[in-house]
Amino acid sequence: FILLLLLFSCSSEKPAEVGSQKPSEAGGGGRGSDLSRPPASSVNALYSLQIVPVNATRNSTIYLVAQGFKPSDAKIEWLVNDKITGSPAISQLNTSKTKKGDKVQAKAIIQGKEVLSNTIQIKNSPPVISKVKILPEVFKPGDTLSLEVSMSDIDGDGVTASYEWTKNGEPAGNSKRIEAPLRRGDRVSVKITPFDGEAYGRPVFLDREIINLPPMIIEDKKFNFDGKIYTYQIKATDPDGDTLTYSLKSAPSGMTIDSSKGMIKWNVPPEFKGKAPITISVTDGHGGESLQNLTLEIR
Repeated sequence: FILLLLLFSCSSEKPAEVGSQKPSEAGGGGRGSDLSRPPASSVNALYSLQIVPVNATRNSTIYLVAQGFKPSDAKIEWLVNDKITGSPAISQLNTSKTKKGDKVQAKAIIQGKEVLSNTIQIKNSPPVISKVKILPEVFKPGDTLSLEVSMSDIDGDGVTASYEWTKNGEPAGNSKRIEAPLRRGDRVSVKITPFDGEAYGRPVFLDREIINLPPMIIEDKKFNFDGKIYTYQIKATDPDGDTLTYSLKSAPSGMTIDSSKGMIKWNVPPEFKGKAPITISVTDGHGGESLQNLTLEIR
């Protein structure tokens, strides 16, 4: 009898049903199905927005680096001095329309939340040399090498330049003109550096070799005519100290010139009256040549 009661007591309990368990009893946590979803208060912490580069100038294009979302999935606003400005590409901004000192920030709106980027300030743009050349392009005796320089600054700053000349590796002045005499074979270099009062721009270097300086004819129109013979002395010097050779390019028949001394002689025909054009050439043996045109008149 006692045995039957015990068996009856054991069988009177209902077995637990798997489907009747509460979520807290089955998972032990109560929010197991929401673990992958962050709390609403932490949404902004998942997203970040940064502008690069931070040292942008008006010559820069700045970009957005987003974490936690794609810029194409958000509404992006670019702010210049807290005012919205448009950009054809949402993730980048060309800063050419800004000015030095402007503050730029970006704002993204994602899932109804605002994400602000860092704020950058447009820095000074160094000046640039847009054009430079050494003058004269064809060097002649008595010439001095100088510079023709064009410079610009996108910020509108005033630009000056510094000059550093060297001749055969030795200092030769700090102005727009070289401060040293030049001869054939000299190698000249100059460094030009622009400056806008705040920053130096990229320097430009120019080199030039003085290949040869042609002779220089000294103009002297004094001539002698004794009624029969016409004489004229050509005077010339050479900056390189070269030996000079004289010749007649064009002259009346019978006119001669001493090739080493430059003395012209002409036995004028008795019947000649009028003008006779003359072209004289002086060469230095190194490719240099100077010409002189004269007109002889016999009345």
